[in-house]
Amino acid sequence: MLADDTAWTFRLLSVPRSTHAAAERFTDAPQWSSDLHLIHTVEGFGILNVGRERYESTPGNVLVVPPYRHCRWEKRGAGVWTMLNLHARLDEADGMALHEQSLLPISFAPDDMAAIHARLGLIQQQWGGDVVQRGIAASSALAIIMSYLVAFGRVPAEAAPRDPRMRQLRERIRSQAGGHFDATMLAREVALSVSQCNRRFRASYRLSPKAYWQQCRFALAQTMLLSSSDSIKQVAEALGFSDIYYFSRWFTQHCQMPPTAFRRQHREM
Repeated sequence: MLADDTAWTFRLLSVPRSTHAAAERFTDAPQWSSDLHLIHTVEGFGILNVGRERYESTPGNVLVVPPYRHCRWEKRGAGVWTMLNLHARLDEADGMALHEQSLLPISFAPDDMAAIHARLGLIQQQWGGDVVQRGIAASSALAIIMSYLVAFGRVPAEAAPRDPRMRQLRERIRSQAGGHFDATMLAREVALSVSQCNRRFRASYRLSPKAYWQQCRFALAQTMLLSSSDSIKQVAEALGFSDIYYFSRWFTQHCQMPPTAFRRQHREM
């Protein structure tokens, strides 16, 4: 990685293939993530609901699951539905996720989908191989994503270099996602008033320090729910909630479903 403010990193996280049988139907299968998910349907079709908007996933298009938004999948029609998910991250040098900046539209249609599906099938096979094969898979996945950005991307204008103190603050907030938010203490750590801290952080990252903390906290909550066997009470306590019912209300406010339903439905997928 280059040692300057324009450097960024790419990580291929997984290339899962999901197949839903002809008789299978569902209308409320949730998806929520902070990563980049590029959905490629290779057979059949499904529907991604993002708020009140509906997007068909077909063999002729690619869907981008918006990060930090509650989405849900539908499969209503008969027939098999098979999709490949290119699951990755694009991060700037300071850890800011590029894919959070809506670089791609939610739905777009490349001309060579058959060839892309074939490449994705090979990438999936290579990803299950040794370290060399996985490196080849990651390079091929990056090439596909870059081709999407060139053809359909909405790359933002180059911004001024971010305030080093805001980078420090961002890392501090992220490391304390499981604790309590203290605006005065955070501002003191970077030698600013609370108002100055809020203004400079928003100028660098387009949201307030508290909003970013809530984002990190919710990301941590969904990760803990899906990747551990801890009870809901244990997850709530690890995130600084003394009241499991308040945690459930907070989680439902962000996700439109309680944590128990979120865990169950994601694991069923």
